[in-house]
Amino acid sequence: MSRATAPLSTANQARHAASEILSASRFHQPKFPRPLHGLLNSFGQILEAPLHALNSLVNSIGTSVPGGVAAVWAILGVAVVAVVALVAARSARGRVAALASPTATGKPDASELDASELERLAAAAQAAGRFEEAVRLRFRAGLARLAERQVIISAPTRPSADISRALDSSRFDSLAGRFDEIVYGASPATTEDVDQQGREWPEILKASKSTPGAGARP
Repeated sequence: MSRATAPLSTANQARHAASEILSASRFHQPKFPRPLHGLLNSFGQILEAPLHALNSLVNSIGTSVPGGVAAVWAILGVAVVAVVALVAARSARGRVAALASPTATGKPDASELDASELERLAAAAQAAGRFEEAVRLRFRAGLARLAERQVIISAPTRPSADISRALDSSRFDSLAGRFDEIVYGASPATTEDVDQQGREWPEILKASKSTPGAGARP
């Protein structure tokens, strides 16, 4: 009897030892605090309803559209890509606001100044080493002269891409591109940038005489 129970006792001891070993922390995945678990779970539940509604709508439309549900999803995908591309293109153009806001600079509003006064202020800004301000002022002065000649209208608010199409001028495209880099891309302005504005604008204005009224209407 004792011999029969000995292997059983040894087996029980082995299982017990194995159980104690496997209960050690190194054999279990550690538990980390999850402070955002509840918030993320709630957010997922909020999104779940509209996604289910969209899926139901697509399935419903798919029953009456050639190509079925797959065609509807493809059309939605193309529409989303088109909208994103349109928004990106409009953002990339930038507006041709040529001055910093009056509250930021303490200067008069550029819309209240004529081209000659803008050029005078640009020269003063360049002499003082304020090259970005000088670039803004010279660019605004050039637009003001185009507006005076009725080559364009609403110069302060029209996107540079619209003006570029009206002028069809590689000189203007170069100036506008550099202007956007400085004003919207935070690229440092130099005295050469200001000088380039001074050299190129007279040529742009001279060329614009051959197409009076171009771009005078939106």
